[in-house]
Amino acid sequence: MKVSIVGATAYTSLDLIRILLKHPRVQIVHLGGRREGGPPISEVFPALRGRCDMPLGGLEPEDAPCKLDLAFFTLPHQVSQQHVPRYLEAGIRCIDFSADYRFDSLELYRRHYGEHSDPANLKRAVYGIPELFRDRLAGADLIANPGCYPTAVVLGLAPLVKAGAVETGDIIVDAKSGVSGRGNKPEPGSMYCECNENVEAYKVGTHRHEPEMEQALRLLGAKAPRVLFVPHLVPMDRGILATIYGRLQRPASQKELQEIYQAFYQGAPFVRVLPAAAQPRTKDVMFTNYCDIAVTVVGGDRVVVTSAIDNLTRGASSQAVQNMNVAFGLDEAMGLL
Repeated sequence: MKVSIVGATAYTSLDLIRILLKHPRVQIVHLGGRREGGPPISEVFPALRGRCDMPLGGLEPEDAPCKLDLAFFTLPHQVSQQHVPRYLEAGIRCIDFSADYRFDSLELYRRHYGEHSDPANLKRAVYGIPELFRDRLAGADLIANPGCYPTAVVLGLAPLVKAGAVETGDIIVDAKSGVSGRGNKPEPGSMYCECNENVEAYKVGTHRHEPEMEQALRLLGAKAPRVLFVPHLVPMDRGILATIYGRLQRPASQKELQEIYQAFYQGAPFVRVLPAAAQPRTKDVMFTNYCDIAVTVVGGDRVVVTSAIDNLTRGASSQAVQNMNVAFGLDEAMGLL
């Protein structure tokens, strides 16, 4: 398959390039970027020297040297929507990393991100968590790659929601993320002197991933889900640890919930349900597509779910490749192990 990465200078693009270079069915033929003079990508990311020295080109489908099968978009919110329609019109399948196609409601998108120039394609997009929406992804030509926090949270909650075991109207999420989640634009809040030796909450109850989590839970069958989401920035490069608190619909034992999770994710190559008393660690999922999950019953009527992912891989790049594999009918794990 001949693919393009449109927006190739993002942090997530570096991981995406690394993964695709090892994928046996993929050839990167075009890298679109907005850097004056079109420097080689290895000048932007020196780690790619000798592995990928392709120069940056334009952002349009006609800028590619040949017919594309697929384009990954690692552009910012509200920028992807300016380019995706032209790729779709050219018969090129698209996987978008931004939030531009994650919401099926135009009103919801406008409320949290602003105006949308391509509302016609919102209903066309498939929300891409493969373990949960595999049937919808098969053959999809527009995939909305989920946000990093929602990936960790929704994978953590899905078994309880599908089993009707948790009250979805009162879910609290406390999550910590590495600084790379803020992207590579120079901002005061991302500077070393601000982030090092410091932990802080931000956008308490107002983060744009909160409504995305609620929509994903509705797709799983939850009625009127309500998530209170509190993200924190921690002084590490990458990784997310989400701690999710809920009330059980009825008292349950640790053994019962453990069996629900193990049965739900049986056969899922990238979700590891940890044994009772074990807890996920960001170090154990770094640079991988794994999501490690633990479920703990507290007092018989409360449940605490913890999940860990790498925000740049499972929260973005490797999940996009997993989505690609499912959409094109390939082995789901191809190029990812």
